[in-house]
Amino acid sequence: MHITTLQSKQTYQVYVAADTLLHLSLGQVTIQTATSCINAHAYSTQISLPEGCVYTVERSGWIQIHAQQRSEILMQLPEPNIAVRFWRTLRAIAIRRTK
Repeated sequence: MHITTLQSKQTYQVYVAADTLLHLSLGQVTIQTATSCINAHAYSTQISLPEGCVYTVERSGWIQIHAQQRSEILMQLPEPNIAVRFWRTLRAIAIRRTK
């Protein structure tokens, strides 16, 4: 988990993974998602979050978080899937055997 504090009118740009949770514990922000292209049309989504809301990032990419007032955002990364956990365990076993 990571906490970011933004002052009023400050913008924060960050790369996030799909399924990352953004908890807004203080303030109010607008989140602008990465631009998508569908049928040769580009669009981006803007989401306004009031204090106390949680937003789940739908897909990996760059987002911009713009604070309307002083805000605190807690970013919670998604849990690794079973394949990632399997390879981490396998790598840890291999490292222990080489020592």
